[in-house]
Amino acid sequence: MSVHYRPGGIPVAVTRRGAVALSADTPPVLAVRIWTEVAEGRGFAAVLETLTGAFGTSLAALPPFAVALAEGPSVRVAVRGSLVLDVETGSGPETISGAGVTTWTERVLEGVTSVTVRASATVEREGDPGLPIADGVVLASTVEWVPDVAEPVARPSDPAPVAEPAADAGETVRAEAPPTPVIAAVPLDGSMVETLLPSESTIVPASADSAGDAEATTGYDELWGATVARSTLDAAVHDEGESPGEAASAPAGHAMAGDHDGETISVAQARAMRTAGIVDSVPPPLAGPRPNAPGRIRLSTGQTLLLDRTVVIGRRPRATRVTGTDLPHLVAVDSPQQDISRSHIELRVEGDSIVATDLRTTNGTTLVRQGGDPVRLHPGEPTVVVPGDVIDLGDGVTVTVEGIS
Repeated sequence: MSVHYRPGGIPVAVTRRGAVALSADTPPVLAVRIWTEVAEGRGFAAVLETLTGAFGTSLAALPPFAVALAEGPSVRVAVRGSLVLDVETGSGPETISGAGVTTWTERVLEGVTSVTVRASATVEREGDPGLPIADGVVLASTVEWVPDVAEPVARPSDPAPVAEPAADAGETVRAEAPPTPVIAAVPLDGSMVETLLPSESTIVPASADSAGDAEATTGYDELWGATVARSTLDAAVHDEGESPGEAASAPAGHAMAGDHDGETISVAQARAMRTAGIVDSVPPPLAGPRPNAPGRIRLSTGQTLLLDRTVVIGRRPRATRVTGTDLPHLVAVDSPQQDISRSHIELRVEGDSIVATDLRTTNGTTLVRQGGDPVRLHPGEPTVVVPGDVIDLGDGVTVTVEGIS
């Protein structure tokens, strides 16, 4: 495996399994997160999880990306947006792009000899091999990845006969012993099969006609055999030597006519059922949820908060969702111009991400990301924020995300 790149502005995560490139306006810290996931053995699914965790599940919000990862002898490629993959295979070169596709183009290719990742407007320079890299994250204009070619396993063939050296004139040649004949298996016929009769000590199962003997089974046979209809008293604990059949009723005689519907349980039967051994069906208590990794935010007022629980910021914040394990931290800020709503924004940690939600405010909330244009948060829609993001509430009050501690 070899990887060469030419310096540029596209964040690219490189591992021994392949390369993942993002658009130039994507924060490089996101490429570092993807590099960690892929280096740990996770594949294209981990790339999508990282991107949706940072930009949300909306397809319109996902940035362009290009992925080329080895999966055994094949290579999985995926490309979205303005990036392009130039693939060399045994059948010739091929260019794969995500232009005109709503989601992304994804394929699994065989016999790949090299993959070049580049922006659609980038022109390769002849004679420039680029700089080598084995593992890490770089800012590049193009990246060429040459995967390890898996050699096909050769089928074992019969060894070629080796010529025996000629014997010297004075050497006595010993004759080889004839090979031992192989006796072929003889099929058995009916005359050669000896039927073994059971001895007196052998227990022979009774036939289906012996109804009385067939009932002489243990009280747990129905757990592994066919369904067996039993009476209610079979659930009671019986003395040793007493069979459920004996305790249930006397020998069958002429049935007495009556109006019993077969469903009514007598007092004696109810007592017998209460005294029967009943396994406690109460499941063990579930383990408590694993606490999320706390995040940290800093307000323009100078206050620093640890996101060990949900934080609600506003002029007069109040909690709308309160549980026994998550009592929100209410933070009040001044708003002379009334730009900030009473409960303006909610921040909380979900897994390894920090999520910000505009609480359907009147004047809205603006997200400012490094290297990008300000974006207005959708009311009531959770948005993943990354370290370095600044959330503008209005009236000069901002919240800076300082990451997961």
